[in-house]
Amino acid sequence: MQSKVFKSDNYIYECKSATGDIGGSIELSSLKPEVEKLKRRWVREGTPKAYYYIFPANLISNESRKYLDELKSQYKGEVDINYYDSQQVQKLIHSLEKLSDMQSLIDYIRQVGGI
Repeated sequence: MQSKVFKSDNYIYECKSATGDIGGSIELSSLKPEVEKLKRRWVREGTPKAYYYIFPANLISNESRKYLDELKSQYKGEVDINYYDSQQVQKLIHSLEKLSDMQSLIDYIRQVGGI
């Protein structure tokens, strides 16, 4: 999985896309190792206030959604975790445009997602 991380204060946005499968689904077999790396990083560096996964060019499989929902539950009250797939990205961009310091994230999402 390709990845690019954007930070604003203690809020982290991570854009991910499946290599070679634009428009396809993010499968659990790809997502699970990435989330495990994320958890190890949080042990070393501490947890952020918020962590948002963005998949600008991919959908999220049902299995992956369940796994991400489990992650949200595990850190509930500690980290605001959310995720967006290619169908939800337009709403996210609209929300982010209100934040003047996140223009690089908006530009990246538009580039990767073909928006």
